[in-house]
Amino acid sequence: MVASQHFQRLKRIYTSGDAEPSGDRIAISYGRAELEGTIEGVQARAIVEEMPHHRLLSDAAALAAGSLEKEHYVTAEQFTIDIAESEYEGPVVASAEVVMAEPPRYVVRAVMVDDEGELVAEAQGVFRPGDNDLPPAPSTDDEASDSEESTPPPASFMPVHTTPYGVVCLN
Repeated sequence: MVASQHFQRLKRIYTSGDAEPSGDRIAISYGRAELEGTIEGVQARAIVEEMPHHRLLSDAAALAAGSLEKEHYVTAEQFTIDIAESEYEGPVVASAEVVMAEPPRYVVRAVMVDDEGELVAEAQGVFRPGDNDLPPAPSTDDEASDSEESTPPPASFMPVHTTPYGVVCLN
C-alpha cells in the first residue's frame, strides 16, 4: 500500500507540472514506468529537447527511477537516445525499466514502440536523487479512485553495492 501511494504521488506530480504531460496514459510500478503518447509532425530543425521521442523516453525513464526514490526528485546524470524510425508519426508506448541499482545511481533502459510493437526509439540513462524533496504523499482517500488502473509488473533488477574490495550483489 505504501508503494502504491508513492506511485500515485509520482503520477500527480507528473500530471500537475508546469508543462503538459507528454504521455496520455501513465502506469508506474516498482522500477518500471509506461507512457502512451503520440508522435506528431517532427520538425526537421527541432532541437533534441523538443523532439517528442526525447520527451516521452526521458519522462518514462525518470518515472521508473523515481519509483525507487521516495524522498527526492531524480535527475539525469547521463541520457542517450537512439532513434530507429525518425520519420514515424502516430501512437507509441514508451516503457522504461531500472536495469541496475547502484545506490545512489539507477541505470534505466527505455524503449519506444509503435502500435504494432516495432521499435521506434530506445534510450539509456543514469539517474540519481537530486537536492529537491518530493511533496507529501496524497491522502489514502484520493488513492482509492486511481488504484484500479493497470500497472506494469515490477522490474527485476540487480541492486549492486561497490566496496573497496569489489562489487557486491545483494540479490
